[in-house]
Amino acid sequence: MQRTLGKRKGGPGALLRAVVVLLAALVMLSACSSIPMSGPVGTSQGEEPQTQAAEYTFTPPGPVKGANPKAIVEGFLLAGTAAQDDYRTAREFLAPSLAGEWQPVERTVVYRNAANVVGSPTDTEFVVQLEVASVIDEHGIREPAAEGATESVPVVLTEVDGQWRISKIPDGTMVSNVDFQTLFSAYNLYFYDATYTYAVPDVRWYASRQGVSAAIVSSLLEGPAPYLSGAVISAFPEGSTLVRRSVPVESGAATVDLSAEVLTGTTFLRRQQMQQQLELTLGGLNTVSTVHMTVDQREVDLGPSPDPAFQAAVTNPAVGSLQIGVLDNELTFYEGSRPVEPQNLPAVAELNPRDPAMSLDQEHFGFLNAEHNRMYVIGADRTAHQAVAGTQLTAPSVDPFGWTWTAAGDQSGAVYAIAPDEERTRVDVTAQWFSERTIEELRISREGARALVIAREGDESKVYVAGVVRDQNGQPRSISTPIELDASVPADSGVWANESTVIVMQSSADEPVETEILRLDGGSQQMAPLTGMLDISAGNGDQDVYAQTEEALYIRVGNSWAPQPPPLVIDPSFPG
Repeated sequence: MQRTLGKRKGGPGALLRAVVVLLAALVMLSACSSIPMSGPVGTSQGEEPQTQAAEYTFTPPGPVKGANPKAIVEGFLLAGTAAQDDYRTAREFLAPSLAGEWQPVERTVVYRNAANVVGSPTDTEFVVQLEVASVIDEHGIREPAAEGATESVPVVLTEVDGQWRISKIPDGTMVSNVDFQTLFSAYNLYFYDATYTYAVPDVRWYASRQGVSAAIVSSLLEGPAPYLSGAVISAFPEGSTLVRRSVPVESGAATVDLSAEVLTGTTFLRRQQMQQQLELTLGGLNTVSTVHMTVDQREVDLGPSPDPAFQAAVTNPAVGSLQIGVLDNELTFYEGSRPVEPQNLPAVAELNPRDPAMSLDQEHFGFLNAEHNRMYVIGADRTAHQAVAGTQLTAPSVDPFGWTWTAAGDQSGAVYAIAPDEERTRVDVTAQWFSERTIEELRISREGARALVIAREGDESKVYVAGVVRDQNGQPRSISTPIELDASVPADSGVWANESTVIVMQSSADEPVETEILRLDGGSQQMAPLTGMLDISAGNGDQDVYAQTEEALYIRVGNSWAPQPPPLVIDPSFPG
């Protein structure tokens, strides 16, 4: 795949770090490839429980002899909190004909408040009424429910040897929102961007139990979540599976045993990319320190050394400490607490620059005019060129490959990406779901595979994350159907803070503005309000945050805001 990358900058220290990373990759891959596939068949050990943070084990009781039908239903609901031994306790409430067929991980309904078990004129039929907070599917994908959403789960009972048991109920479990926080943990599956340069996280949720490592790998082999389909790729071919639904972990070493067809026609490069993808994904488990990839219990041959085309995928890309902003109607850099005069940038005061953006390598820049109806770009020739004319254009965003993005806020659905070439080729990016929405923010993530979108629908603002689909040359093609993040504050502006965190706010010149940190795993945190906040920027994490008012620029300190000394640089923005 061909792509256009800007010149990377860095002194001797950066070069040394690159050499250290390369040597580490060489050692890692050489160690993992020391056993060829022709070796003897090994013995699979039992899997150890995986632990994320603290581990809690719920031990609800099984069915009580002589319990009435409603008590059996209520006991089954409670037993859904005990995931150990493949939900053995919950199966005790089921009739023998159902106990072996019931699939507990097929679907998990997370409900608010209390479940309501409603009877019927007969003793054998009940309905469990739930106020739904979210639903987790069999692949660990969590979908928040709309406010006020409900679900009715039918239950049928029968007598077995004089005891009531459930004979019919849909696959899956039901857990309260409170229990969910303890029972389930979020994990990042990692896929590649289209160039294999970056690793892109895909957040999934699994119950803490034996077999969670197998669930994680199985989901990885199934492919990315729908909103990332086409935006990311996997090193594993479609249809890849585990030989058995087990990933044993012993003394920190996880063994992933794949079916033989996974390696058919693969090169050493592709196998090394598979190995890296597994290591990145399983590395999130506290119990895993190394990963062995096998096929039919034989170690996979990864080659004698790293393929020349192999590169260590970048996770959570850093953006440095330098920002671009506007001072005295000219572009300026800002670092720490003071402006830094840029070199070789043109004078643009006559264009009334606002909302500037830049690439990490400081080779590509974009900005709007004061009316937000023109976007200009600056490339290698260090001249400002008008690239887009439109209505209510969003602040520019420059992706890691040098493309400069903006969207029209007129409900037309228009999205534009300007190529980092001499012709400044404009690509009209397809985003059908943008129509009928007023797009107020479009920010491309730091690996270039996702987009943060803030849109107004009527009087309501919503925060989305969508996939960025590119062609084989890296040219943007479309923005996929998104997932929605649950923001508790109104928003018209937002930025990425790292690979899995965004920060949103709604600007106001004279009112206290509440800013919220939103994590892709569903977590959130509100920052202290700041009166008159007009703009926000975020560097490397949610503590590296700047806010601008009409009077001053502020930096986040703990959960407070500390004013920075003059002069006031407006519209500051980290690379991206």
